[in-house]
Order: sequence, then structure tokens, then C-alpha cells
Amino acid sequence: MELKLKLINPQMLWVLIACSLVLELHASNTFFNDSLGVHLIASSQTENHTKAACPSGWLISSSKKKCFGYIASSQAWDESETHCKHYRGHLAALTSFEDPDIVRKLCGENANNGCWVGGRAINSTVGMGWKWSDRSYWNETITPGIPLHSTCSNVSCHNNNSVDLCALVTNGTSPLVAERCNLSHAFICMLDIENKCDHMHCHREYLIILAVVSGLILCTTLAVVIWLLVYRQSKRRRRSRKLSNPAASALVPPSWKVFTREELKSITKNFSEGNRLLGDAKTGGTYSGLLSDGSRVAVKRLKRSSFQRKKEFYSEIGRVARLRHPNLVAVKGCCYDHGDRYIVYEFILNGPLDRWLHHIPRGGRSLDWAMRLKVTTTLAQGIA
Repeated sequence: MELKLKLINPQMLWVLIACSLVLELHASNTFFNDSLGVHLIASSQTENHTKAACPSGWLISSSKKKCFGYIASSQAWDESETHCKHYRGHLAALTSFEDPDIVRKLCGENANNGCWVGGRAINSTVGMGWKWSDRSYWNETITPGIPLHSTCSNVSCHNNNSVDLCALVTNGTSPLVAERCNLSHAFICMLDIENKCDHMHCHREYLIILAVVSGLILCTTLAVVIWLLVYRQSKRRRRSRKLSNPAASALVPPSWKVFTREELKSITKNFSEGNRLLGDAKTGGTYSGLLSDGSRVAVKRLKRSSFQRKKEFYSEIGRVARLRHPNLVAVKGCCYDHGDRYIVYEFILNGPLDRWLHHIPRGGRSLDWAMRLKVTTTLAQGIA
């Protein structure tokens, strides 16, 4: 539980709260609009519903499920079907017993030579059949066999595959007759009210769901991006603190301190020659110093190197500082300042070992082999 709480930083929490408020406001507004729309529709009666459901001038069936419209412009059957699709409908399909009466009434009041409806002849292995342009079922009880019109009076029209026949409604004894599809007539369009899709009002529920899901995805993505940026920034801060104060980490003993260059100047009197120790000028120089607690230290300045970075230098000092042995000089701390490296040791009155091995001081005495062997053995034990 603690880990999960740490991962949620204030910035990401505010983003999630803002996204939730936006989505809640959008959902409540949508619900209010939908509720208001439902109330208005429910309060309107049959006449208002008819006007809203069908285009102006169209007739609605008694079942309130279909709209029929007469189009006076004379066009071929295919062009008529395309024209009806502009209303999001199709040529009339006569699938109920009242449909033939409605289309004959519309056509008889406006056209004398018939009107196109959605029937079209098809050739099959069992002979010629009929289908509606909206692919609804052709009911022989409602629309029995269609006779040929006068313009296609020869029975060979049925047997000739090159002749394209379509259904034409007339005021004759038969409600439908077969006519060549390339001839021009007025036509009757039909619109299914249940399937009517008025631009963006169609499938409103799906649009609402899509908007809510898209908003959630956007907010989640934004929150994740902000969290990653904050986490990356905090990680850089932690890394910077570790590099600036490596003695605070668990791998470094508390006795190891990271000094600043100004502190080293202060304890060595600005690296004065009076504080300089003899015997190691080639390595950059070693200087004696006095800490604030009164203890004396030796500050060794290393040669400037562009190959060793701060992290590598601190890591190496940490390994040396962990070594503890009476014959090893304890490391008190170090300093890294723009490539300049310093190591602070405890002060040994007799000086370093190489001074007695290679640079015997004046008045000093060389170490015999027994002492040298003892020093070597104890050094090996300390390193091990």
C-alpha cells in the first residue's frame, strides 16, 4: 500500500481529478440533453411525430414505420435509386398490404404513365424472379406475378438476359408491371423511420461511449506522461545528491567526508609551501592541515586526469576507506572539483612508507630486511 501511495504524486493526482470533473460534467450534460430530448419527443403527439420523422410532403404509413415520397423528376431506375439514397432511403419496397395502396395513391395523383418502385428482375436457374432494392423479402401474396408493360409486350423480354426489367406501379388492374429499367419515369422513394440516421444523431449512444472512452484514454495517457516526467526528474535529483554527498550512502563509512575545495584551502592555508610535505612533488603534492576539531590530516593532491569521472573517483575512495589495519593509513575524506582530485588521510608523524623505502630522510636509518618482510606481511593482511 505504501508503494502505491508513493507513486501517486500531487501533479498526477490533480490531472486525474481534473479529468474526472470534465468527464462527469460532460456525462451529466449529455444525460440532461438526452432526458430533455426524450421528454420533448414523448410530449409530442402523432401529427408532430409524423412531421419530425418524415421529410416535408411525404406520407407516413399507418404503422408509423415507413415514409413514402413522390419524386416528379423522370429518371431511369438506377438513377432513381441513387436519388432516393440522398434521403437515406431507397425505392419503395412493397412488403405490407397497405404499401401498394399508398404508392398507387401517390403515383395516381401525380403521374399518368407510372412510377418506379424498388422491384428488379433477376435471372436464376429456376427462371426469372424479383427482388427489392433494399433486399427485403418479396412476398408473392402482396405482389403477385408482374405482367409486362406495353413497352415490353413481347414475352421474349423475360427470356432475354440482355433486357433489364424493373417494377413500375400504375393505375391499371395490376398494381405492378415490368418495364425496361433504362426508361425514364417518376418514382416513389421510401424511408424506414426505424433505420433513419440523421447525420450525427444516429447511434447517439455509441458516440457518447466513444467520447467518454476517448477522454479516459487521453487523461490516462496525460497522467502517465506527467508521472514519467516527475519520476525522471526526481531520479536525477536523487542521483545528483548521491554524487554530491556519497558519504551519506550505506556503502560509505560515516568517517568518510566529502570536502569542498574551499575547506581544503582553509585547513592547508591555501596549500602554502609551509604546509607542504617533502618527497612527493611529482604526484601533485601532499600538504599538512588542521581540521576544526584539532586533528591533523594530510591532504594529497593528485595529478589532474580527464579519464576518471567524479562517480568513479568516489567509488574508488569508498573501497579504500573500507580498509582497516594498523599499518594502513585511514582515509578521512576526499574532494573532487572540476577534475581536481584530493585525498585526505590521517596524519602520520613518520611520513609515508615510500619515504623510508626509497627516500631515507637525513639522519634516518634504512629498514632492514626483517622489518621490510614484516611490513609486507602486515600490508597483505590488511588488504586481504
